[in-house]
Amino acid sequence: MRKFLTFLSLFFVLGAAANDTFSVNDFEAGPGGADNAWGGSCEWVDNPLKDSNNPSSKVLKVTSTEFAATAIPFTLPDDKTLTDYMGVRLQLAVLDACGENIHWVGCDLGVQDETGNKCWPATASWQTGVLNTWLTLDFWLDEATLSSWLSGGYTGGLSLLMKVGRQKFIYIIDNVALIEKSEYVDDGSQQYFGVNLSGAEFGGVYPGVDGTHYGYPTYKDLDYFKKKGLNLVRFPFRWERIQRTMNGELDATELAKMKTFVQAAEDRGMPVILDMHNFARYSFDGGATYALIGESPRLTAEHLADVWRKLAREFKDYTNIWGYDIMNEPYSMLPSAPWFDIAQVVIDAIREIDTETPIIVCGDSFSSARFWVEYSDNLRNLVDPYDNLIFQAHLYFDKDYSGQYLNSYDADGVTPDTGVERARYFVEWLKRYNKRGLLGEYGVPDDDSRWLETLENLLIYLRDNGVPGTYWSAGPRWGDYKLSVQPTQNYTVDRPQMSVLERYTVTTGNTSGIENSMAVSNDKLQVSSHNGEVVLAGTTSREVSVWNVSGALVCKVSVQPGCPARFTLPKGFYIVDNIKIVVK
Repeated sequence: MRKFLTFLSLFFVLGAAANDTFSVNDFEAGPGGADNAWGGSCEWVDNPLKDSNNPSSKVLKVTSTEFAATAIPFTLPDDKTLTDYMGVRLQLAVLDACGENIHWVGCDLGVQDETGNKCWPATASWQTGVLNTWLTLDFWLDEATLSSWLSGGYTGGLSLLMKVGRQKFIYIIDNVALIEKSEYVDDGSQQYFGVNLSGAEFGGVYPGVDGTHYGYPTYKDLDYFKKKGLNLVRFPFRWERIQRTMNGELDATELAKMKTFVQAAEDRGMPVILDMHNFARYSFDGGATYALIGESPRLTAEHLADVWRKLAREFKDYTNIWGYDIMNEPYSMLPSAPWFDIAQVVIDAIREIDTETPIIVCGDSFSSARFWVEYSDNLRNLVDPYDNLIFQAHLYFDKDYSGQYLNSYDADGVTPDTGVERARYFVEWLKRYNKRGLLGEYGVPDDDSRWLETLENLLIYLRDNGVPGTYWSAGPRWGDYKLSVQPTQNYTVDRPQMSVLERYTVTTGNTSGIENSMAVSNDKLQVSSHNGEVVLAGTTSREVSVWNVSGALVCKVSVQPGCPARFTLPKGFYIVDNIKIVVK
């Protein structure tokens, strides 16, 4: 995440497991020095809401009269600094609102040193409040603020400082834990599952009015799916909005909105796919008609290449761009302007600007997984000089493969294995040609529980074959759309499909062509850095693989005894022989 990269040149996390956290205080052994800096009092009490969500015997009770700020001392392990952590997670429940508004509840997070100096380096965290109900709140540290504060010499005893955002609450807190950065850096052998977060591509009127015809997803949407473990976000947007005229500059207003969303995802450690959702078409008349790329000189492959050059220039420095999805579901392309030729022109254009970010190529004929070999087999011959292409298929379970679901489960002849049978054409193609893949769209209605079994079998198949995916769809503008997994009642009630999706959050391997990272060897690999140069040294001859956060192989480096390997990595998250690093 860019905010964290501003602080460290290079740091190492050796052998840290996913979901590893350092417990600050669960209050079982007492308050541990916790007190109130101002505006109230706190005490160690029996847990009045002891249940399966929080079985703790003891909790910390805070009675606030004027936004009480509770200070909780903590001591880091000897080999850790505060900047080894991305944020803080805690449980909070309101016992008495004292006449205040309970519709939302949350708090700000700060840090206090032993002399009382305070810093507020985290984003606030809020949720819908329900009396006598445990909430889990996540805070994300802004490392630019935190590092600036620490550089002022505040390195003595530290306390977390929490200020609840209502004036007269009586509340309890428990299970305060720091979140390791390593929780959000994969190890090169797993790929995330996630969702499409729709809204920016809505409307059918271009450019349209934000809030009327279309709208962007928000940080609340990101927070919800982050907590579900669905980290990968496919973000659809429209060409007509980001570039109003061919070869023109990107629209500043829309670009700012896109960047706001991408930054919010970056702050949460969530990879984003930038998805131009245009079906190889562009509307020059506000949405009344659509021109096909290649049918006339006013819309050509070069025009698509132009907008992607400009997008790549704007987004290449973000560390969470999982890939540039250059065009959603091209179909009915002209023989004189086939999708293969258009895609190659765009790949070449992007590589003029950005040599690192993966480029995602949808298949022809609506990118159908079932008909991938018939319509998209030639895409394996596309050339990326930096060998970083990802091929994307889409899959729906209804009889006509469209995802409209006009008939019932029985009428469409669906079985529990329909998804697996259709996905196999695409997955076997990936294996055959050693390609990397993504299932960018799949979804089921919420009106028959049998659809869920079919969805689950597909996810098991993708997981076991190392192919990540993004469910279609979520986002705040879907209403009662039967495929939507957008939660209801202010993010408190899940849609039925979520009961399946949240069980499948990462893949288990890389059999779709992504190599497995090397195992930790018996002889220790030494890694160091100076002025941006990375140096690898070892006592035996070996080849070391370097991966980026997207799971893509960046390079392979030969290390010989007495002859260290030296090279420079662009800034970002990397995994070097199972040593996780961040390069500024």
